[in-house]
Amino acid sequence: MSTMRESADVPAWPVYALTVHDDGRVLASGPLIETSGHPTRAAAIEVVAGAAGRLGRSVRATASEPDGAVWPLIVSPDGEVSEVKTGRPRAAAPKKRAEKRREKRQEKDRGRRAAKGAAKEGSAAAPRPGAPEGGEAYAESLAQVTGHLDAGRADEAQALATQLDTQVAGVLGVSHPVALGVREVRARATAEAGDPVAGIQLYRDVAERWHYRGDAEQAEAVAGRAEKLWTGITDVERALSAGVAVVRMRNQIPGEGGAALASVLAHRERLLRTPATEAAPEATPATAAPVTDAGTAKGTEAVAGRGAAAGAQVPEPPVAVSSAPRGSRPRPRTAPSWERPAVNARKAG
Repeated sequence: MSTMRESADVPAWPVYALTVHDDGRVLASGPLIETSGHPTRAAAIEVVAGAAGRLGRSVRATASEPDGAVWPLIVSPDGEVSEVKTGRPRAAAPKKRAEKRREKRQEKDRGRRAAKGAAKEGSAAAPRPGAPEGGEAYAESLAQVTGHLDAGRADEAQALATQLDTQVAGVLGVSHPVALGVREVRARATAEAGDPVAGIQLYRDVAERWHYRGDAEQAEAVAGRAEKLWTGITDVERALSAGVAVVRMRNQIPGEGGAALASVLAHRERLLRTPATEAAPEATPATAAPVTDAGTAKGTEAVAGRGAAAGAQVPEPPVAVSSAPRGSRPRPRTAPSWERPAVNARKAG
């Protein structure tokens, strides 16, 4: 047990530092000893007492507690510990400037990592700041798209749907349910405008995002529309090109017992065995059932039937989804390189 002692008879040098950690370990450092960690306070004091023995006199030490309190001590060669009588309350342990700067940098780094991780996790599905809570602002524009489709004006519907998709995704996020509903309508419009391959790719994107959101029912519904559109393509080369997206999609959304995946793989094999010269003339591609029928995606339901007009300036449309080239058919035809399943967007961004 330490006692109070006057320190006038103990020289100011050397001074040993005893730093106590939360788990009870003690780090001892100072002249004539190697900086080392010790499991107990007594073990650390023993090291300092050994240095005092080599000097032939008592030495000074400061013990810093985890709460910041500093104890000025005197340690004798035989290991006796005395608290220095200073007449002042114990002070918090002073920190060196370099240590303070290091702690500030570490704190900033932790803040940046936390902010980056939160942004990465939430950017795919979380609405942007200031975004409307629902799809009311886009209801009128979406109604115009469906109106064009019902009237057979597929080109006008596709152009407007592309602009609306870009606007909603930019405000609410690309995986927001409302954005997914709008993109599904865009997929239908794109297919009816004569580009079923691009329409399938859009359906694939929507289905996978529903899958990543954990909504298996919606994911399967949209995947079914993509598959139906694919099997309606009569041109073999275009069907094989579109099949890349369908096989990728069904690898992630294989259907009950893997039946849907098995079905698309079998259809792909039939296409590969079909000679290009025997392919039937290209007909108007079959389109998936309109998303306004029974089984409509939740995101579209969030938009349709709500009254407020958008009134917002729509941005320029994005780069269109690429489609398989039309024209001459290369011979000999080989199977394309099928894509691997997509990486989960909720974990990647």
